[in-house]
Amino acid sequence: MAAVAPATAAQAAPAGDGVFNAASSQNDRKSKLPNLHKGKLALPDPGPMGRRFQTGSDHAPKIFQGTFASASEFPYIVGIVTTFREGQDLYWYWCTGTIIAPNKVLTAAHCTADGPGTTRVIAGNDRIVDGDGNILVGSGYAAEVASTWTHPGWNIAQQYADPENAPILDDVSVLTLKQNLPSEYTPVTLSPQGDQTPYTAGTPAVIAGYGKTYDGEPKPDSRLRKATVNMRSNSECSAPGLYYPDRMICAGSGTPAAPSSDTCGGDSGGPLLVGGVQVGITDWGFVPCGSSPGYYERLSYYRNSIMEDLTRPALINADWSGDGHTDLLARDSAGRLHLIYGSGFSNDGYGGFYTSKQIGTGWSSMKRVFRVYNWNGDKKPSVMAVKTNGELVIYDTDGKGNWVGDARRIGTGWGNFTALMVTNNWMGNNRPSLLARKSNGDLIRYTSNGTGGWENPAGTRIGTGWNGFNLFITPGAWKGDGLEVVIGRTSTGYLKMYQSDGRGGWTNPAGTIIGSGWASYKNIMIPGDWSGDNMMDLLGINSSNQMRLYTTNGRGAWVDGSGKVISTGWGAFNLVL
Repeated sequence: MAAVAPATAAQAAPAGDGVFNAASSQNDRKSKLPNLHKGKLALPDPGPMGRRFQTGSDHAPKIFQGTFASASEFPYIVGIVTTFREGQDLYWYWCTGTIIAPNKVLTAAHCTADGPGTTRVIAGNDRIVDGDGNILVGSGYAAEVASTWTHPGWNIAQQYADPENAPILDDVSVLTLKQNLPSEYTPVTLSPQGDQTPYTAGTPAVIAGYGKTYDGEPKPDSRLRKATVNMRSNSECSAPGLYYPDRMICAGSGTPAAPSSDTCGGDSGGPLLVGGVQVGITDWGFVPCGSSPGYYERLSYYRNSIMEDLTRPALINADWSGDGHTDLLARDSAGRLHLIYGSGFSNDGYGGFYTSKQIGTGWSSMKRVFRVYNWNGDKKPSVMAVKTNGELVIYDTDGKGNWVGDARRIGTGWGNFTALMVTNNWMGNNRPSLLARKSNGDLIRYTSNGTGGWENPAGTRIGTGWNGFNLFITPGAWKGDGLEVVIGRTSTGYLKMYQSDGRGGWTNPAGTIIGSGWASYKNIMIPGDWSGDNMMDLLGINSSNQMRLYTTNGRGAWVDGSGKVISTGWGAFNLVL
C-alpha cells in the first residue's frame, strides 16, 4: 500500500554521458517505495517450484483482527517480488496482485512502473519471503514479466512535484507474463463496469494480501492473510484533495484510538472482494496501518480499460533487467557501453527514463553492435557484435541485467555485409533470425537453431534490390498479427514496410509506405513499448540530438504520428540501440 505522501524526486537533468545518471535522476526511489528492504534476495528461475499450492502453517501469526489464509483458498492471488541495485547496495520489495488471465496479472502501478529491477510473479505460496530475505521454494510457480500496461492517467509526475498534497490517481497496471500460469491458478472475476452495488456503505468485503502486519515490522513475514472489513460511505472516506469518489472507495473501521483490520505495505495491488468478486485494488492509506480505513481503486471505474489490455497483441520489449520495461543501450565515442533504464511509464515527468550506468568498455572497435532476444532459446537478451576481422560474436546475459561469461564466436566472414538486422520470429518458429544485406543489394536470412547455433549456416536469400535504403528497423509484428516486418528508410526520408508471411516469404513484396519526413533522423529504433500502454512505440534521435517518441496502436497505425520530445543531449553517443 502506498503512503499518502511519497517523498519528492529531484528533477532529472542531462548528465555527462548524454542522458541521466544516478546522481541526477530519480535518486530517491528508496524513500518512495513503501515496502523496501535492503539486502540480497535471490529470485527463483521461472517455472514450477514444486507442488502447485503450499500447505498452510498452524503457527502463522495473525494480521490484526484477521486470519492466516492458504493460497489454495485464493488461487488467483500472487506475490510480485522485485529486486534492484543502487550503487553497491541491493534492495528488494514485494506487492500483491491478482490473476485475470493465464498470462495477465492485475496490480497497482506503483508496484511496477516506478523504476527498474528484476521481477518475479509467484503463485501458489502461502508465504513469499522469509524473515531473512529468502524467497521460499518447494511449492508454487514463478513467472517472468514480458511487458506492462499502466493506466495513462496515473499521476506519478504530480506526486513527484507535490508529494504533500497530490492524490494518487489511476494507480493501476497489468503485467503480461512470459509464461502462462498453470491452470490451477484460476483468474478472479472482476466487478462489471459501472456497477456501484458492491460499494454500498456497510457491505462486508474481504481484503487479502502478502503485506506486513504493522508498520515498522523489522523482518518481512509476507504470509498471505485475510480480513473482513465493511465499506464506508463517501462522506466517511472523504480526505480533502486525496479522495476521488468516482474512482476510489475506502473500507475498514480503524481510528487512531481504535485501530482495526487494514491492508499494509506489501498488500498493494491486492484485491478487495465482495462475494468472491474483485471490486477494488489495494492502493493507499494513512500511516500507521489500521489507524484509518484503507483506500482502494474502484474496479467499476477501471474494468473496461483493464480488460482492453487482454486484447492487445503480444510484443517483445528491449528489456535488459527483467522487469518487463524497455531499456536502451548506447555507445559513446570512447567505446563505453551504457545501459539506460526505462521506468515503464513515459508520463512520469522524466520522459520514461530512470537512470543510466556504464556496463562495458572497448566497444569502439566493433564494426556493428546490435541486440538480440532468445538466441539461445532462453528468453533472455544478448548483444551481438561484428569485429573488425569479420568475426560475429555474442555476449550473453542472465536476463537480470548482468553479463554471463565471455564473448562467444558464432560466425566468421560477417564484415562485408552493408547492413545487419535482427528479427525475433521471421519464420514463425519462435526463433530469431539475422537479416544481412550484401553489397549487391541481396538480402540474406540466417536463422538460429534455438540453442545458440545456426539452422542454415550458409544463409538463404530472401530478396534483391535492397540497396535503396540507408537505415533499417525490425520492430517485430508491426501490424499486431504475429507476422514480422522490416522497415527501411529511403534517402528521401520515407519509411517503407515489408511484412513476412511467417514462412520466409513476403505478404507485400513491393512494400508499403508508412511514414515520411524521416531523412534528418540520425537514429530510429522500435524497442517495443516505451510509453507504458503495452503497444509498440518508435523512438527517433533527430539532428538536434533530441529523442522523440511516436506511439502506435499496436496494429500498424500511429496514435501520435507527430511525436513529442522526451529527452535531449544524445549527441554524446554514436550508437543507440
